[in-house]
Amino acid sequence: MDAKSLFDSEAYFSKLCAKNRLAKALGFKFCTCTGIESLQGPLDSFRTTNAFFCLDDANDGVLFRGKSGGWFMKRTFTVFMMRRHKLQDETARIAALTTCRILFRQIMSRLLVDQEDLSNEMVYLHTENVMSREFGQYFLSGCTGLYFMIDVSEPVDLTYDSEEWEN
Repeated sequence: MDAKSLFDSEAYFSKLCAKNRLAKALGFKFCTCTGIESLQGPLDSFRTTNAFFCLDDANDGVLFRGKSGGWFMKRTFTVFMMRRHKLQDETARIAALTTCRILFRQIMSRLLVDQEDLSNEMVYLHTENVMSREFGQYFLSGCTGLYFMIDVSEPVDLTYDSEEWEN
């Protein structure tokens, strides 16, 4: 599998963050992390940034044979949207969470539009079933938000090449 041919999730999601008017107006900063346990991107600038649009740079995937007989790689991407709020202020926490909910709805509407354009490049966004989960009250002091997970499938060339193997 040629990594260069795979969907560039970092470029795609950073562009979504940069082009969304709400995200721009509220200063959402694009960053990456490796899972919810290691939110190094947001934590690196937690004191100076109020809102984060964070892509998990490690993802799960599955190689499968499509109905046409071709092989595809389906990867699941996780995006965290987090916004800081005043500590111990429930009204501020709900307002920050509401902002993340609105941004998620806007991102989903863009994914639906992009689904058509990307399919022309043989990248398939699976928008029919996108899981999201909101963070609880005690996720991170003074920060709330949500994350969503979307599957992306693309064809994979599994043609055997004897040059890749020793006899």
